[in-house]
Amino acid sequence: MIISPFIFAGGPWLSSKKSGFFQVQSTFPVGSYNQLFLEQNKTLGLNKNVLDYTFQAYLEYGITDNLNLITTLPYKYISTRNSEENIISPSILPDGELSGFGNYKLALKQRISNKNIKIAISAQTIFNTVSKDLDRGLITGYDANSIGLYLHAGKSFSNGTLYSFIEAGINTQTNKFSDYIELHYELGYQVKPSFWTVLTVDIRESLKGGSYLNENLRKTGFYTNNQEYFAYGIKVSYELKNKVGFTAATFGAFSGNYVAKVATFSLGVYKKW
Repeated sequence: MIISPFIFAGGPWLSSKKSGFFQVQSTFPVGSYNQLFLEQNKTLGLNKNVLDYTFQAYLEYGITDNLNLITTLPYKYISTRNSEENIISPSILPDGELSGFGNYKLALKQRISNKNIKIAISAQTIFNTVSKDLDRGLITGYDANSIGLYLHAGKSFSNGTLYSFIEAGINTQTNKFSDYIELHYELGYQVKPSFWTVLTVDIRESLKGGSYLNENLRKTGFYTNNQEYFAYGIKVSYELKNKVGFTAATFGAFSGNYVAKVATFSLGVYKKW
């Protein structure tokens, strides 16, 4: 599983009625990886070289001035290849590749306060729309549905050239997957009227209450149970006068559990209206 940068939207700010934000982006690792983060600062070496590419469409639309619809649809290509130094044995999974949709997400975000500190809440549903080949340890998303509740709070500073916000939520999952907590923090600075730089921190913490276990997925790191990460990212965006913009980002992690030990890059294009 690759830790992907957040879309260039979000926080407690909402699109006004009938306005919106649409973005497509691709996320890819710097190369194939063969190590996973484990708890307690440990590392798991894999018998495979793994690739994980994600292409994602994101839409945020104002149903009213105070209520937004948010939807995300990822499409993934993943593959594994045996390391050259490994001798093929029954304990090593067969090579393979797989493409298909990831977990489709649908959410509603409601504004609570539009005063000095902006506050919003959201509810999201994530659907099990994934493709899988478990004999090879391949899957394009979590083999579960989930429901989550989030709180969003933030503020603009320096006449709108600086902003900061935090999002936190809890998700419950089906199919014996553990529930989990997510936290996202973002600090953005407007270098020029059309150019933004952003620092992000993302945390996912499993509540470890689920019993789902698939050893093949643990051998590849693809969407197994109890995945966690403490990650960071740097994002930039440039917007044209017609409200078409371009984005770039890079992401890494301080620690994690059953997630890839590899840096990623992301490129995207968006349109506001």
